[in-house]
Amino acid sequence: MKISTQAPIRAVLDDIRHHSHASAGFSTGLAGATGAALGQAVLGISGVPSVRLAAIVPALQALADDDIKALDLLVEKREQGREEEAWEALVASPLQMGNLACEAAEILQAQRPQVAGHVRDDLEFSVVLVTAAARSALLIAESNLRQWRAPALHARFGPESERLALRIAALTPIERIAWQ
Repeated sequence: MKISTQAPIRAVLDDIRHHSHASAGFSTGLAGATGAALGQAVLGISGVPSVRLAAIVPALQALADDDIKALDLLVEKREQGREEEAWEALVASPLQMGNLACEAAEILQAQRPQVAGHVRDDLEFSVVLVTAAARSALLIAESNLRQWRAPALHARFGPESERLALRIAALTPIERIAWQ
């Protein structure tokens, strides 16, 4: 079976664990989609649904699938001695993931005052999840830029990486929940 968000979750996790190449981008997109879906549920329960958040969930899911396809293409191109043809997608995809995850966190943070008390903590869990996905996506993009020292790639995606880093730094996920 090929890794895909269309498979049952148990099969997806088995595929990630046993895939011949690390699938960090796929895993990050899946984590971001999960966090955004949780946030969408919280907002819906609170009576403040978000059309944009509803669009982010499948977009992150699609990017997870795109990223695993790009990884497979990299492996194929590497075997042909033409791996640079696949580099762009493996930098662009995580940057898109990171930006969508940031947007989800920003939407959720803006709705904090409107969230129903019984799901307030769940909103915070969602913000933490999408923020973590954004950070992971940024690290993947930066790792790929470090590995592939192509001036054109750096010129195109370096500034995007810096903008994403600033955007992530502006997020405010909580560190702890007061329980005492």
